[in-house]
Amino acid sequence: MGRVVVGILAIFGIWMLWWAIGQFSHQKGLEAWIDARRAEGWVADVGELDTVGFPSRFDTTLTEVNLADPATGVAWAAPFVQFLSLAYKPTQVIAVLPQEHRFSTPLQTMTIAHSEAKASLFLKPSTSLALDRARLVVDTLEIGSNLGWDVTLREGRFAAEDIGADNVYRVGAEVLELRPSEDMRDLLDPAGLLPDAVESLRLDATLGFDAPWDRNALEDARPQVRTFELTNLSARWGDVTFRAAGDLVVDDIGVPEGRITIKAVEWRQMLQMAVNAGLVPEAFVTTAESGLGLLAALSGDPDTIDVPLGFSGGRMSLGPVPLGPAPLIVIR
Repeated sequence: MGRVVVGILAIFGIWMLWWAIGQFSHQKGLEAWIDARRAEGWVADVGELDTVGFPSRFDTTLTEVNLADPATGVAWAAPFVQFLSLAYKPTQVIAVLPQEHRFSTPLQTMTIAHSEAKASLFLKPSTSLALDRARLVVDTLEIGSNLGWDVTLREGRFAAEDIGADNVYRVGAEVLELRPSEDMRDLLDPAGLLPDAVESLRLDATLGFDAPWDRNALEDARPQVRTFELTNLSARWGDVTFRAAGDLVVDDIGVPEGRITIKAVEWRQMLQMAVNAGLVPEAFVTTAESGLGLLAALSGDPDTIDVPLGFSGGRMSLGPVPLGPAPLIVIR
């Protein structure tokens, strides 16, 4: 009996030592990452950094977090963030976000609020900590911009997964009951013909990048899209429905080449919303209506178009209608 007790105490002591070493390495690793960002010129301020959870967890809380990358102008600020993992599975992490935080780009600053947001990250066990898969679930999300727009949604889900090929990830997203602000609705739908909320938005795509999404993606440079296979991008807002699918190849400076097939119901209303939002110049409206009306007539339903959105030579066109320069696909 005495030997059993001694054995149990020895195992417990070894586990305590192992947990203490793991906790120290975990904490010092985060502190070293923050110091390295500061050395690169980042704003990397943290109020407190503490890891607890003995005997079976590493639960790390960072308070008063302010991160800003001067090279891209992207910044994030939050009162706290938590990273939770099991001590024997440290590469499987749950991130808990605060109910309100700020995300900034060179173009705008967005205040993000939600009733609950949790992300799970499954990283590959290596020094680079490459992404294996990730999930994000957000309930009752509100986003407000300093440019004057705001939206809310009832539920949002996002997922990404390494599919095993070189730097290729499958990405999916679903947004339910997206409600633009009253000002945005008045802009997009001045006649008030549509419901208050976009019923659903869905995305299913496979993206190939020029580098893996790992710790270097945050520390050095973001991987850039090189192939884009869109299986489904769809939206429903009242009688207005939209679906797109197709493939693009993106060159080294972000210029896309390829074709996305678009099917739109109540396309005239959709075109007018694009004009109201400033996405389509007023000068192109008559030409666009004539060309798209002809395509809709050929399809047999004057309210529906089924037409390719083409990207070629740095330009884009919707069927026979030229739309102007193609947007660059660049991740800052």
